[in-house]
Amino acid sequence: MITAKELREATARGEGPLAKAADDEPVFLLRGQDCLAAALVERWAIHANAMLPTYQSGALTDKINEARMISEAMDKWPVHKTPD
Repeated sequence: MITAKELREATARGEGPLAKAADDEPVFLLRGQDCLAAALVERWAIHANAMLPTYQSGALTDKINEARMISEAMDKWPVHKTPD
């Protein structure tokens, strides 16, 4: 799991999840305070898990597990509000 601070630092070093994206590639960021975020990340994990028999990827399994941990952390975040 990566925090906002860690993401900013990794991006500044040219590392982390955003470093893999092309400069013009669309990305979407969800925050822990977003009341919709935890459920959306969990749905992503469910859909990705359904792909596993086709892709048999250890990297995908790791990403699914990370997404589930992030979803749980988002759900436990102390402040939830509508997206901003």
